[in-house]
Amino acid sequence: MSLKNYYEKNVIVVTYSGKRYKGLVDIYTQPNDNGGEEAITLDCGVWLDESDIKTIEII
Repeated sequence: MSLKNYYEKNVIVVTYSGKRYKGLVDIYTQPNDNGGEEAITLDCGVWLDESDIKTIEII
């Protein structure tokens, strides 16, 4: 999954723990800046590593 494609897009994210988040992806972090794993931050203050994300959808 390439999280870079979701940068500056409104999304709905479902995590493996079953939580749902909705918001604008306002930060994208490259793997070399985050222990080898991509990550995003939503404008609602949620940080998500790629391994946390079960599904992500642009809305």
